[in-house]
Amino acid sequence: MKNRKIQLCVFDMDGLMLDSESVYYHCAKLCSEKYGYQIPDELFLQTMGTNETETQRQFLERMGEDFPFREFLHNEWVLQLEYMKAHPIQPKKGLFELLDFLRENGIRKAVATSTYRIYATDYLKNAGIIDRFDHIVYGDDLTESKPRPQIYLRAVEHFDLPKENILAFEDSENGILSAYNAGLSVIHIPDLARVKEETRKKCFRILKDLSEAIDVIKEINS
Repeated sequence: MKNRKIQLCVFDMDGLMLDSESVYYHCAKLCSEKYGYQIPDELFLQTMGTNETETQRQFLERMGEDFPFREFLHNEWVLQLEYMKAHPIQPKKGLFELLDFLRENGIRKAVATSTYRIYATDYLKNAGIIDRFDHIVYGDDLTESKPRPQIYLRAVEHFDLPKENILAFEDSENGILSAYNAGLSVIHIPDLARVKEETRKKCFRILKDLSEAIDVIKEINS
């Protein structure tokens, strides 16, 4: 679009900025095996990018209404805390380069994460990036989960900018659809979550890592 300038970037957190999806996936599988829940791998993958309420809905739909979701969630979280003592969640490749570039060029930054505030704030603080963002929307701020657009609409309304001046960054199917349904251009950085080809076609760009977005923004803003 002629005279288009990127003024705001909105980031998912898990699997996009932080390598937390691999930790969740490992610990969820371990929990399933240790406690005999017999949860299929695809259920873990398809719920990546959704908040706790939507995850529970999908688990009960797939596993049955009597599935002890709260018990599973507690046991998985205990295993995850223990695992993270030896394996801290790491930032994804290119994160700091991109955040530095955005700061140096006066481009504002927001987070749109389905993770609940109590967990996400710890993750962002431990990564040393929580103060780098102008606005954060958490999973428990919402009444609807990704792939519905509410989280991105909440994130961008804080800034009152034209949508053509905003880029969203996502790794998951649900996240891409959420940002796209909110009317935003989406940059897809693949991670563990499986994304359908028809969804990938909705993306503005598909990149290998976050640092590649620097050239994309330079191209748009030139």
